[in-house]
Amino acid sequence: MRRIDRIYKQLLHNFYEVTLDELLSKQGNSAQEIAEQLELERSNVSFELNNLVRLQKVIKIKTFPVRYVPVEVVERIFHKKWDISQMEVEHLKQTINQINQTIHTNPFELMIGANGSLKKAISQAKAAVLYPPNGLHMLLLGPTGSGKSLFANRIYQFALFSERLKQEAPFITFNCADYYNNPQLLLSQLFGHKQGSFTGANGDKVGLVEQANEGILFMDEIHRLPPEGQEMLFYFIDHGTYNRLGETDHKRTSKVLMICATTENPGSSLLKTFLRRIPMTINIPSFEERSLKEKIRLTTFLLGKEAERINKNLSVHVDVINALIHSAKFGNVGQLRSNVQLVCAHGFLNNLESENVIDLTVRDLPDELKRDWIFNSKNFERSKEISEYVNIKTIISPIVEDEMTKIDDELSFNLYKLIEEKIEVLKNEGFSETEINQYILTDIHLNIRSFFNQKAFANSNLLKFVGDHVIQITKELKLVAEKELNCKFDRRFIHFLSMHIEAFLKRGKQNDVLNAQETNEIRDTYLKEYHVALIFKEKIQEFFNVMVPEIEVIYLTMLIQSIKSLEENKRVGIVVAAHGNSTASSMVEVATELLGSTPIVAIDMPLTVSPSEIVDSLTEGIKQVDEGEGVLMLVDMGSLAMLENQLEEQTGIKIKTISNVTTSMVLDTVRKVNYLDLNLFAIYDSVKKDFMELFDKQTNPSSKQKALVSICTTGSGTAKKLEEILRAIVSKVSEEPIKILTVSSIKLANNIKEIQKEYEIIATVGTKNPKINAPHVSLEVLIEGNGEKIIQQAVSNGKIQYGNEQIGANIVVQELCEDSLRKHLVLLNPYQITILLLEWVQNMQDELGITFSNTFIIRIIMHTAFTIERMIQNNPIPFPEDEEIDDKLEMLYEKTEKTLKPIEKKLGFKVIRDEKLFIATIFAEEV
Repeated sequence: MRRIDRIYKQLLHNFYEVTLDELLSKQGNSAQEIAEQLELERSNVSFELNNLVRLQKVIKIKTFPVRYVPVEVVERIFHKKWDISQMEVEHLKQTINQINQTIHTNPFELMIGANGSLKKAISQAKAAVLYPPNGLHMLLLGPTGSGKSLFANRIYQFALFSERLKQEAPFITFNCADYYNNPQLLLSQLFGHKQGSFTGANGDKVGLVEQANEGILFMDEIHRLPPEGQEMLFYFIDHGTYNRLGETDHKRTSKVLMICATTENPGSSLLKTFLRRIPMTINIPSFEERSLKEKIRLTTFLLGKEAERINKNLSVHVDVINALIHSAKFGNVGQLRSNVQLVCAHGFLNNLESENVIDLTVRDLPDELKRDWIFNSKNFERSKEISEYVNIKTIISPIVEDEMTKIDDELSFNLYKLIEEKIEVLKNEGFSETEINQYILTDIHLNIRSFFNQKAFANSNLLKFVGDHVIQITKELKLVAEKELNCKFDRRFIHFLSMHIEAFLKRGKQNDVLNAQETNEIRDTYLKEYHVALIFKEKIQEFFNVMVPEIEVIYLTMLIQSIKSLEENKRVGIVVAAHGNSTASSMVEVATELLGSTPIVAIDMPLTVSPSEIVDSLTEGIKQVDEGEGVLMLVDMGSLAMLENQLEEQTGIKIKTISNVTTSMVLDTVRKVNYLDLNLFAIYDSVKKDFMELFDKQTNPSSKQKALVSICTTGSGTAKKLEEILRAIVSKVSEEPIKILTVSSIKLANNIKEIQKEYEIIATVGTKNPKINAPHVSLEVLIEGNGEKIIQQAVSNGKIQYGNEQIGANIVVQELCEDSLRKHLVLLNPYQITILLLEWVQNMQDELGITFSNTFIIRIIMHTAFTIERMIQNNPIPFPEDEEIDDKLEMLYEKTEKTLKPIEKKLGFKVIRDEKLFIATIFAEEV
């Protein structure tokens, strides 16, 4: 039996004959209780229980500790189907009561800004819900963090309050971005599928449209829904009928009010035909657009929610409210929530002995907020304005949560109880109060940042720089270290250790920057950490089949000790300087997000700034990050390195400079500064040795064989596809033998020099620019169309004259269409249909006298191929009867019909008028 099945079976057994009172009293089992019963690791049990929650088999009750109860147990006791939108709840009894109660208060009236910034939005939402007979579908527009999801939930609550929906009506939420790259799975989620309709469809599946029947379907990030999905959705909106994926003989019906949300411009991200089905567009204001009074109310409301978590009153100084209000510059209410949680966690830590009231003053602000507040010249004026609404010290009491004040909360644990537990553990370990505070504050930042709109960011960015297999082994090593050292490491351990291992694997032999005396001292001083590092060595050797030298064990020892250490050491400062409006800032943002705070500053240099302004900016940046150990400058051009001596004289600070900065280099430097106790020169030597080969620019003699280099992150997948495209392009324009090389961007730094020794690289194509003396074509440029011309010119030494029809069809479009259609078409031959449709598109271009972009050609070919497949399956989509057919659309329909006739003749069937109108509609959006 699988582990997840064992755990579920045990949970069912524990509550098999439980009474209502017993269930409400106990509220389920904790992961620890199940772990003890089955003699499993608690972390493994917790992992599987959360999987069961996602599978909608187990309800998660977010008490402390978190408890779990099977859905079927609750349904059996209450004789009622459980609402699957309530798979994670704060309290089982309270949730059940709320589900069974009728709403007696207008939910909109309780929203902050109901008579202010949200007045128009609320008026529109009311009108949409009450519009006869079944309401109007809505589109919510607003920036990230502005509260679109919360507003959608309030629309649902209002529909219940106004009795336009029954009290048991479902509210189903779906994020289109989760399935953006898998259209088949996306459609399966929306409309369900029939057993056997695709690989892995082992049974019939109910779609969200069916689940939302007689209720509301909230589709977040609707701009991520592909055109095919939008078409199916607006057909469902028009007719109220749909088929599950794989069904052809069964028309299903569902009555659903749809609420869509997007942060994008709907005109550029959604089909016009789809937008016309959403008659009510509602703008949700950003935090900046709210009035000062509303900003204060939002801030005090969120503080009240934290007071409820802590179960104590908060005494908040006006300066704290001032700093919080002006901290949400880009993240809107979502960022404000994150900052409120940080401030309250700091205050909680500083007021542990207080029984009733937590004082929140400027000292409780996180460092970045404190700096912004201290150096802002408008503080006095702002605080004066705010004091008209609040006292110098405002007492904020806990806000008891009910359905009307509930906000979606990503934190699935009580942070304050967690802090108390960790402090107790650290006290028992003998740590001082200063050391405990330092550790806890670091942990607070990590926990909160990881839960507020950053969950996906950290992992997705980490995967750009290290392989998934490295992260896998690092997670195992983390468990080893925690067990051997009897402590817990936060997620930074994964970030730093995985990048360290990745660097070791790419580097091979470790360059020693420590002498024998230093290595012996490390072994003798950190015995426990050295023992753990030896275990790491064995596991790394076994996992990667490599030899780990002794010096690497020493580095691992230093890394473990540094992560574990609570001492605040002076570190080498880092200045990242690059030309452009945000080049340096982007690299620094990624590094600090992944690896935490460090003395680092970004200097962006627009092309319009003068040399003297550059020197002034660098001087100020160097002084800002200097902690007494010198500053390492990472710059994009060698000319900036020439300023090293001048800057040293002006600042009196020791400086070393490395040119050709990349994001990977910044990450490596931050890792070494934060976690390897090395001086400026040791870090400079280490970074330079690791990255120098990437910058070696060797010119190959023309007598060498010519080569095109295809580059992607792994050296397979995308690069292999590029290799096929490049080979096709070369065969069209040159008879000279040209080698096509496929390399990984990760290994590019080590391999580029060897490639240049043997070949004359005439061009590179792919995800990373190796910055050699040859043209580089990015994937975007290649797909847009210009890249193919650049490659042709490079291959033929500039002898190609564009307009020469002997070059043949658009190779990039052909290859990409074939590749995509091969994955989705069932009946048609992808190669043959692509050739036919490329000729057809060319005929349409001739008819219209215009040239389409590659991206549009790919889109129209994909759509038309699916149209033809539907015709073969006798499952066409009818064109909406109320859709206006103007002169332009009629003209495009006639040209579509005319140019499609040769294809219809070859395939032996006709495409119906409705499907041709859809094709003409797509052309209308481009012409």
